[in-house]
Amino acid sequence: MAAMAVATVLAARGAAFAQSCAMCGSSFAPDDPATRAFTWSIIFLLLVPYTIFGIAAGWLVWKFRRPATAAATPEEE
Repeated sequence: MAAMAVATVLAARGAAFAQSCAMCGSSFAPDDPATRAFTWSIIFLLLVPYTIFGIAAGWLVWKFRRPATAAATPEEE
């Protein structure tokens, strides 16, 4: 029950928490193009490590899970 009350209070104050930090909430005007650029730069910085990890993991799965090729077997004479 207490968790529900805390969730209700936090949801009611959503606009104040949406500002995130002092810089984000006060340094940009509502229609400033820098606000959109700042948002995209944060998204880019958050996605790059996951993309690199996903590519590396995908390569490892492809490398070690694919079937052996004919070149790997000894040739018959």
